[in-house]
Amino acid sequence: MKKLILIITLGALNAFAIDCLRATFDIFTKEYPTSSELTTEVYKNFLVDSIYLQYADSGHSTEYENNKYYYTGTYIDSAKTYTKKHGSDNWEIKVLNRDSLNFMANGVKTTITQEGDFKRVRREGKGNPPIIEYLIYETKDSVFYVVSYLDSSGNKSPDGLNTYEHRVYIRNDTLYTTESGIKAYIVRDSANESKCYEYDDYPQNEIRATYEYEMRSDTLTATKKILGGYQSTFTLFFVPSEKYSTAIISGNRRPRFNPAKSRDLNLLGRPAKNKHNFIVKH
Repeated sequence: MKKLILIITLGALNAFAIDCLRATFDIFTKEYPTSSELTTEVYKNFLVDSIYLQYADSGHSTEYENNKYYYTGTYIDSAKTYTKKHGSDNWEIKVLNRDSLNFMANGVKTTITQEGDFKRVRREGKGNPPIIEYLIYETKDSVFYVVSYLDSSGNKSPDGLNTYEHRVYIRNDTLYTTESGIKAYIVRDSANESKCYEYDDYPQNEIRATYEYEMRSDTLTATKKILGGYQSTFTLFFVPSEKYSTAIISGNRRPRFNPAKSRDLNLLGRPAKNKHNFIVKH
């Protein structure tokens, strides 16, 4: 029965175009933990199988990063990370088991509490800052959340410089975002419902990024490309969660080398300028 449901779901996804606005809202704009367990991005009944990142640093030297994840149930059991710089034929490979993944997360402990209409997510670790707190209000078409970076005693900076507001909402076929006062809006391609363009709030004719979604057999790809002076390509490869639900994870199992979207696996602290943080969701 489960297999039949999975086949029907995949058939529906292949038969119809993916709503770019809704997918972008669900995948790319909610950068906060949704679970107290170690897991990657979850989209509908899909888990991230792998992530690909290509980006140019401040010296315009291109770097590549690939991440492949293995699961026990729906939680990450292990991962392999491949990195290399442009011009090199050699991939540096790191094998990460569950303990290593938690170590790279700076031993983060995540607690989630519901406070009326708001959800409070608190992440504590040994990084800098040691505590990150999210206060989140979410509806079907909108998300508002405040991110606070706290010291070891749980105190905010008195000047308020370590507190940031994020607003995301869909209205009139447009996805609006505001992050730390920087505004942008995202609209569909007029000829392709599965592709969107992100514009700066002003000037309106400058495309800042593109988003595109595609079903390939049972794999859903979600790609964000940042344009302009600092360019990067970030692709998530999703597979049905049922594919992992009965899988037996082996330490000798070789990864399927799928390019996939990634940010750094560092969980605490704001990303450096022109860098991405890939939040491995807890």
